[in-house]
Amino acid sequence: MFKFLKSKSLAFTSSFVLSILFIAVIGSMITLSIRDQKAAYFQQFEQYGTVFTALMQAKGDLVAETTNAIAQNQPLTGHAFDELLVDLNAMVGNDIVAGAYLLTPDKIERDGKTYLYNSQYAHATSETESLLGQEYELSAIFEAGFDQAMKNGFVLTEDYTDSFGTFISYLAPIKDQSGKPVALFGVDFDYGKVKASINRILWTNIIVGLIFTIAAIVISIVLVRLAVRPLKRLAEVSHIAAQGDLTVEIPNGSNNEIGRATNAFNDMVRSLRELTHSIRHTSGEVSDASVNLQESAQQTAHATEEITNAIQNIAAGLDEQLQHFRDSQRAMDEMIIGIGRIAESSSIVSELAADTAGSANLGQADMESTVVQMQAIEQNLHKSVDTMHELRQLSNRIGEMIALIGEVANQTNLLALNASIEAARAGEHGKGFAVVAQEIRKLAERSKTSSEQIADILQGISERTGEAVGSLEQSMAEAQTGTIVANKAGDTFKAIVQSIRQVSEQVGEVSAASEQMSAGSEHVAVSLNNVERIASNSSMDSARVAAASEEQLASMQEVAGFSEQLRNMASSLKETIGKFRV
Repeated sequence: MFKFLKSKSLAFTSSFVLSILFIAVIGSMITLSIRDQKAAYFQQFEQYGTVFTALMQAKGDLVAETTNAIAQNQPLTGHAFDELLVDLNAMVGNDIVAGAYLLTPDKIERDGKTYLYNSQYAHATSETESLLGQEYELSAIFEAGFDQAMKNGFVLTEDYTDSFGTFISYLAPIKDQSGKPVALFGVDFDYGKVKASINRILWTNIIVGLIFTIAAIVISIVLVRLAVRPLKRLAEVSHIAAQGDLTVEIPNGSNNEIGRATNAFNDMVRSLRELTHSIRHTSGEVSDASVNLQESAQQTAHATEEITNAIQNIAAGLDEQLQHFRDSQRAMDEMIIGIGRIAESSSIVSELAADTAGSANLGQADMESTVVQMQAIEQNLHKSVDTMHELRQLSNRIGEMIALIGEVANQTNLLALNASIEAARAGEHGKGFAVVAQEIRKLAERSKTSSEQIADILQGISERTGEAVGSLEQSMAEAQTGTIVANKAGDTFKAIVQSIRQVSEQVGEVSAASEQMSAGSEHVAVSLNNVERIASNSSMDSARVAAASEEQLASMQEVAGFSEQLRNMASSLKETIGKFRV
């Protein structure tokens, strides 16, 4: 039965339960009515028996006279018999009194049977003169009633059937002045008529009860359907909203529990719709920012690669310059035999110094461009981090709204539980409302389950957003590191330019010294040593700048990778939000 009802609708279940309750109530009322009717008849039997017994007890002398006449085999005629017969016939005039009689108080047992003598008898439907003085065979029920009447003073027997019909008898002893029983007085009530009357009342009550039951069931079905209709609509719209359509809304004109639940659902859908708009807009901005960041990172990586190549060329030139300086030093050792070669070498060194200065100036310009580009990347990363923080705040707002949904579901569950408690207090009449409250609790639990599922999705979004923030912050830190490295490289280029200028000056001095070779050979040697030292330092600085440029290139490639991840996460977020129709 319960499995069958679980598969049916709330309206059908409520109507079915109310129908069973109405039928049970009407059946109970009919049963109580029939029982009360029987009790009223039995009470009436006792009242008649008590009155008639008092009348016979008042004429105890006449009763004793008739009993003695039968015991002594005297003629059964006379004033006593006639007067008692008149009284007994008067008693039989009632519709339910079928007979009244007097029996001798002493049982006669013969052949396993028990008998009493009739001392006087009146019956509504049969001749009684032939029964006067005759033996009356006692049935088991009548004999038990006889014994109980002699013991307790009176008895109302169970119904029994004899040759005259179906009866219930009232039996009571008639006693003389000494308290000795002189006769057994009995009144037979026609139980067949009583049962017919009770059956008529029973069928009348059944027909009337069926009419009222059918009317009550019809009214209950109509009321239950009217009450459940908003719940069915709420369930349908909740299913549509769970599939992602947030444009739905339920019209509500009531202010009861179902109406308040409907208003709460509409508020929830509106809040989710606004939140979805905001997330969709923010995810678009994040996607655009990630694309811009990726393009900037690619441009920076390209520029860094060019700078690396240029620095490597500079390093190669510095190595070559160092070699020339060493050659010049050896040439100074051979100054005596090759002053002309010294001048030629000085000229070559001067040209190389000019070329190196030009390359250094270009490298310095490239490094300044790199610094500007790195600052732009850092600013874009700052904007991306701020945007992702805003996205995380929006996700937190979604979590708060989902918590509000769970709270509404819990409140609805509490209301349903209170309704169940009130229905339990109402007893049988409240079972139908208990079923309705149970369904409301199920709906609240489904709403709560849906809100928890949405909360899980938003938790995933928040975690992905946190990962994106971490990646952007790492990229920003690396961009800041790249900016610092680029600044250092710029400073290095400035030092290189300064050193090259010093080299040019030294070359000029070498040219002047070549003209004054005889007077300043020692000074030229010292100058060449200084030039060699500066060239070595410049070569090492160039190597360091090249290494820093390679590190910056790797950092830019990582920034590009992080930007690609950010773009993918933004696309995934847009795809997830796209499932909601607003």
